[in-house]
Amino acid sequence: MIGSTGYDYERFVRPLYSYADADRLAEVPRGTSNRWVKGYRYFNEHGERIAQPSVTAGLNEEGDGAVSFFDLIGVKAIDGLRKAGFSLKAIRKVVDCCQDWLGVEYPLVTHRFKVDRKQIFIEAGDERLENVLGNRGMLAWDAVLDPFLETIDYHQEFARRWWPRGKGVKVVIDSDYGFGFPVIAGSGVRTEIVAERRRVGEAYGEIAYDFGVSIPEVEDALKYEMPNAA
Repeated sequence: MIGSTGYDYERFVRPLYSYADADRLAEVPRGTSNRWVKGYRYFNEHGERIAQPSVTAGLNEEGDGAVSFFDLIGVKAIDGLRKAGFSLKAIRKVVDCCQDWLGVEYPLVTHRFKVDRKQIFIEAGDERLENVLGNRGMLAWDAVLDPFLETIDYHQEFARRWWPRGKGVKVVIDSDYGFGFPVIAGSGVRTEIVAERRRVGEAYGEIAYDFGVSIPEVEDALKYEMPNAA
């Protein structure tokens, strides 16, 4: 597979999350992951059936009902760009361009995309990408992506883990722990289990003792799972 030399690439592109779970983790509206990962079809005003391909550049267009770690990262990044006003058509074109230039299926999860994307765009052709990005241009693209890309850890070129609330909050999504669901960093304790214990009235100290973590780590887990209550 392209870009897989010396790297256990398959573990990050294998089906891991349901579409519903991916929507929840990426904090996007219901059905978003399904459409962006698998692609979708619709009828236009002339009654013609129109097919739209995957936006995340995933390999899951057969619709097996699951989302990979790389797809999840793609959904989150694309959601930020959509909220900034970029169309799915524009995002898809930029992803296609970066696929060609980097020679990988998932350009948004590569470290080279993080550090070299301005240069990639320049070398790929100013006019082509300026037309795609429109009036907002590269500065708006960076303003959205820079903060998000800082929440990702990389290993051998590709995204390895994601800190959904930033690296200052000890909650991480790592496919090696908790079946890929959010855990307290360094412990493997799933944050949703911590939240369940808190909802039935258990004290912070009791939860921390039972799981062998600190009270601040319990607090971080609850900030993630129960932001309005922690």
